[in-house]
Amino acid sequence: MTDAFREMGGGVLEARCVECDAELPVSAGRGRPRRYCSRSCQARAYRRRREHGPTSGPRRIRDLPAPTGGDPRHRLVALGVELADAGGLDAVSLRVLAQRAGLPAHGVYRHVRNRADLLAAMAEQIAATGAPGTAPLPRDPRQRLERLAGDEWAMYRRHPWLLAILATDRPPTGPAVLAMVDRVVAAFTTAGYAPAEAFRAYLALSGYVQGMALLIRRDPGDATYHAWWSATRTRLERTGRTRDRQWLTAAGQTRPDTDLDTWFQFGLRGLLDGLLGSPAR
Repeated sequence: MTDAFREMGGGVLEARCVECDAELPVSAGRGRPRRYCSRSCQARAYRRRREHGPTSGPRRIRDLPAPTGGDPRHRLVALGVELADAGGLDAVSLRVLAQRAGLPAHGVYRHVRNRADLLAAMAEQIAATGAPGTAPLPRDPRQRLERLAGDEWAMYRRHPWLLAILATDRPPTGPAVLAMVDRVVAAFTTAGYAPAEAFRAYLALSGYVQGMALLIRRDPGDATYHAWWSATRTRLERTGRTRDRQWLTAAGQTRPDTDLDTWFQFGLRGLLDGLLGSPAR
């Protein structure tokens, strides 16, 4: 029995997508059996094989319970967040969302206009839940900016896929996302910046946070990355490329998984030193 089929009661074989495990439509019985539920799953499988080799298996998404109760749009967005956390943005489609929610495809469109609307709503939900709680922000501008930058960094740590939605030239502009910008701009204004310069300072700070977030690994348990890191370090040492580069030798002794937060804090301190030391007013 192949991965594309699952035995049901009475010996009946249920066709399943080999990439996302979604149920496949019943075949007419002619030609090769269908293996993927959509072109996006087929493309995702191709990219995975190209990047990780032909023997790499799909990243299975655990069965998620259909959301119940409350606002239907909120439930669908929450399910989209769970799908992205489990399999990345490639795992999020309106087709899969409908299947996991137990709805017909047209039922999803009653609450979500399209995939772009869904992704924007997912970012808005994360921004709203990741906002500072009842504890007030520090009054000192530098301490406040450190806290806000750390909050944004923590969001990308918990939801690495969020970076692809926010770090664009056309980011979503929901109330919670705009409130994230408001808080940083207000901190720079308190530090003495004029409004226009405060926004430019925000871009510099957010650009640093998002740039560092590119180093966050989507799948920390991926054995292929550890193999690449070890092989690359060995090759650089064998070819003598570390001989006159002390920084490269030191970098080879670090572990990106465990040292990334330290790298982030180091760069953040230097950036804030520059932005708050002698801001252009």
